[in-house]
Amino acid sequence: MAFDKGIVVKSVGGVFTVLSGEQKYVCYAPKKLRYNDFDVLVGDRVVFERLKHGKGVVVEVEARHNKLTRPEIANVDVCFIVLASQPQPDFYLCDKILINCFQEHIEPIIVINKSDLPCSISDKVYADYNGIADIVCVSAIDDSAKILYGYLKGSKVACFAGQSAVGKTSLLNTLLPGLQAQTGNISEKSGRGVHTTRHSSLYKTEEGFLVDTCGFSLCELKNIRSDELRLYLDDFVTVAHDCKYASCTHTAEPECAVKAAVECGKLSKSRYERYIEECNELKQAEKNQY
Repeated sequence: MAFDKGIVVKSVGGVFTVLSGEQKYVCYAPKKLRYNDFDVLVGDRVVFERLKHGKGVVVEVEARHNKLTRPEIANVDVCFIVLASQPQPDFYLCDKILINCFQEHIEPIIVINKSDLPCSISDKVYADYNGIADIVCVSAIDDSAKILYGYLKGSKVACFAGQSAVGKTSLLNTLLPGLQAQTGNISEKSGRGVHTTRHSSLYKTEEGFLVDTCGFSLCELKNIRSDELRLYLDDFVTVAHDCKYASCTHTAEPECAVKAAVECGKLSKSRYERYIEECNELKQAEKNQY
């Protein structure tokens, strides 16, 4: 028996494409790996038994560094959170992806795509997120997107996340010439993006790896309590040491430095309002457990 190591670059219906060196293998996995809490995911480093005709069997999934909840990918180093003026940006979704990144020790990069369009959202994005994550403005129709290569140095794995039709796949096509993955448009009826990417796929570049992911409009916060949420907002944490109570949740407590910073414009009011909404959502989920 011949065993090799590789990285899962595609997963469709229990069939896994594993890249080992420059060779790809079509692999299957036994149920004990596929149907438990350690399901095989795109991005997993695996040991597989090499069979004939470019096929194999996954026998071991190596320990993960992290796991993104949605999109569901393993061992991610960088997450490009893509926003655009069209479709209308969902900053509530952006906040949740940021929290998911901080939970899993993933570097978030906010990418303002379609910077060639006249209606810019850059002022709003910088007002809410400057200092929290790197922010870059790019367009898929010129060379500006190549700035993203810099975040892949050292064979890092980077994924694109965000709503449908914000241009994730167009950016991927720009960064991976010759790929020509299918792109989508915005629905005239709903004003939302139309899903074109059906499965997450990982592509090798000279610097590292890029993951194309399905667009989505919902993202749940998991494995986090409502009274812990504040710890994942670095701008709040910086101010919170002046709160009267060390355990201040910045909601109903008196003499809260975070609320004072919001009132004087030091912290983003809209970002704080979304934080309150996220807290309430978590509190409701906690009540429903009992």
